[in-house]
Amino acid sequence: MQKVLVLATSLALTLFSLSSAFAVLPNPAYVDAKSGSNSNAGIGCPVSNPCADLNTALSVIAANGQVIILESAVFGPIVLTSGVTITGTEPNTHIQIVADPTAQVGCVGHLPASCALTNNGYAVEVAVPATDSVSISHVLMSAGINGGAGALKLTSGALLELNYDIFRGRGDTAPGPIVALYPNNPGTTQAQVYFSNSDVGLNGSGPAAGAIEVKPSGSTSLKLHFNHVAVHNASYGIRTDSSLVSGPAVTVATVVSESEFFSFPNAAVNAFSTPGGGTTNAVFDTVKVLNALVAIKANGPQSSVVLTNSTISGNGTGVQVLSSAQVKSSGNNTIQNNGVDVSGTLTAAPQS
Repeated sequence: MQKVLVLATSLALTLFSLSSAFAVLPNPAYVDAKSGSNSNAGIGCPVSNPCADLNTALSVIAANGQVIILESAVFGPIVLTSGVTITGTEPNTHIQIVADPTAQVGCVGHLPASCALTNNGYAVEVAVPATDSVSISHVLMSAGINGGAGALKLTSGALLELNYDIFRGRGDTAPGPIVALYPNNPGTTQAQVYFSNSDVGLNGSGPAAGAIEVKPSGSTSLKLHFNHVAVHNASYGIRTDSSLVSGPAVTVATVVSESEFFSFPNAAVNAFSTPGGGTTNAVFDTVKVLNALVAIKANGPQSSVVLTNSTISGNGTGVQVLSSAQVKSSGNNTIQNNGVDVSGTLTAAPQS
């Protein structure tokens, strides 16, 4: 157990040290949809003369620049091909980025009409170089009502940091998850994702309409930390899947801490692997799961899950272990009052 907690702490510290680069960024572009103007795009968007929309502000910053949104507004989809920080002023201003497959996307360094980027139906798509980082905070990202695929997609990048954000799906039959984490970085460059104090939920119907799917490919290892996150009301919660990566040495490693999962007709969390594919490791510390068909599911010979300080109650099955997967549970978990508390073999984890 000590090794597991050290792993979780190490991952969190690594992400924190990388994200500290976002703290000081010169000459940010400001956005004020109520009083801003796009006539100043040629000179930037200073706080004294902000731009009127997100796309114009993105067009005037360089790679690894920053956009600060001052007032509540609704903006169209963006595709990020270089590092950027996008910050709303505070959580209650209702700053929204909404998917719309019919709209031209915004991008860094170019106006929408000159982006030459494909709109893949996400509110935000992150497709940055494997050395770049993206930080988004105090923003609501939504699949919208115009046929969007989802709220957020990651296809490449070094670090994606998401703080105080809200992610919403569709009200109809959704084609996929609200958040799709599908990185494929060149070579063996790993990707890292950090969710903090965020909410992911409310997707449409259908088996594909999950909350978060984690499915890297190629030789991209993926490390994730979900801290103080609510995941709810979707086909499934978080599905981690290493089946598309090149081999067991490539790992999908997830730490979920102090988070809640509720209301899923399928598994709330699922650690999936296949023979010959990658390794899927998950740690759930101080997690609560309620009202799911299966609360914790480990499926596949290269899947390993550790549970500690967690409460699993009111589900169809509390813990399900399939296909030679392994689930280790410490004595401080509560797995009670489910239809079936444990299906398969649960291994006691030493508390040391």
